[in-house]
Amino acid sequence: MSLVADPETPVAHLPVDALQHHDPVSLVARGVSLAYDQRTVVHGVDLAIPAGAVTVIVGANGCGKSTLLRGLGRILKPTSGTVELGGRDVQRMRPREVAGLLGLLPQQPVAPEGITVADLVGRGRHPHQGAFRRWSAADADAVATALALTDTQDLAGRRVEELSGGQRQRVWVALMLAQDPSIMLLDEPTTYLDIAHQVDVLELLAELNEERGTTVVMVLHELNLAARYADHLVVMCEGRVLREGAPADVLDAACVQEAFGLDAQVVADPVTGSPLVVPVGRRAVRRGRALDTAV
Repeated sequence: MSLVADPETPVAHLPVDALQHHDPVSLVARGVSLAYDQRTVVHGVDLAIPAGAVTVIVGANGCGKSTLLRGLGRILKPTSGTVELGGRDVQRMRPREVAGLLGLLPQQPVAPEGITVADLVGRGRHPHQGAFRRWSAADADAVATALALTDTQDLAGRRVEELSGGQRQRVWVALMLAQDPSIMLLDEPTTYLDIAHQVDVLELLAELNEERGTTVVMVLHELNLAARYADHLVVMCEGRVLREGAPADVLDAACVQEAFGLDAQVVADPVTGSPLVVPVGRRAVRRGRALDTAV
């Protein structure tokens, strides 16, 4: 199968037939603390990721959300506690076994010098290969699908270092799709993307979740996009989970103030009904008063 994106078809509505349907796999942090050079960043976190749902982790800069994602993805070993994947300590599992179930897209991934887009995305198929299984038509289909879904098929022959920041980000998402894990962990997957491509990527991840059962865990900075796309929202503050649950149950003015130090009103999104955070700034207040006076 060779997929070519129709320019008039939204990315999220392209076919994903080359990707598997995933059975639920549990991912649980039990009393997890994480540190860099003896400096503890995440403190004793207990967190059960809902299988088959979209979880978004938010919080102020430096709150530990990316560090927590690295711990969940087996990149950073806990100083205490355990991360369990499918009921097993992820640190005791073989790397290839983990990669077959769980994929991690870090915030600033680095590609080998000179590698083409097609070759990089093709590396996502390594967990599905072994000593006696070489590149197959199914692998080619998965890569073609990943390129089409991220609108990067026209970039396939180009070297990754030649691309813009936004193009590179879409290529890294394509690698994650080609890997086709049961659980996707993505740290700021919309970085460098304009608003249209941000929505395209989030719609694509939501569709993979709905149609293929893929568990998606993302770190996002944009609160309103997080609230719109999350089934389960995790708000972190100073290395701990402040609140978690459905966005409508979690996100209110008090939560935003405590987690971000931001005065805001939280209203219903006119499109989805999800929480919409409207910052209250001094300039906005002054302009509002001026308009009231003018009236």
